[in-house]
Amino acid sequence: MKYRIKQKIFSLTDSFDIEDEHGNSAFSAKGKLFSLSSSQTLFDAKGTELLKIKRKYLTLLPACRLLNHDGSEWLIRKKFWPFWTSRFSITTPQGQLEMTGNFWQHEYEIRQQDQLLASISKKWFSWSDSYGVDIYAPQWTAQLLAAVIVIDRIQHTDKNSTFGDD
Repeated sequence: MKYRIKQKIFSLTDSFDIEDEHGNSAFSAKGKLFSLSSSQTLFDAKGTELLKIKRKYLTLLPACRLLNHDGSEWLIRKKFWPFWTSRFSITTPQGQLEMTGNFWQHEYEIRQQDQLLASISKKWFSWSDSYGVDIYAPQWTAQLLAAVIVIDRIQHTDKNSTFGDD
């Protein structure tokens, strides 16, 4: 299934609208205005809370947790090596995922071993961050979309992001 993640341009918090391939609203991610924890919440189209995105503090490299509604947790960490690329590891209850690709050209993939779970492409010329995401593991749609939002926030920690160290 294909999705489009678009950051809201006129928002005081990091908020995103997520549309399906037909242009219908599928999910939304909303941050809290006065939150010390730099958290966001992912909702489905009906407004049901699916998961929370929380920054993990006291780590050498940026990391975030996805706290799922069922109590499970995913941990997304920026990898140190190789230091000339941006790579991320995603620890899930179902095993380890890797996010690799060319982050400077904004083309990357999420894989579990050799199985492609999602491919991500960033739109170059837009007022706000906008991503096209192809999901190949529908059981993890919400988590994979949230992972893209986390990566966007980590990549922009120096540019007015609520995930930055203010």
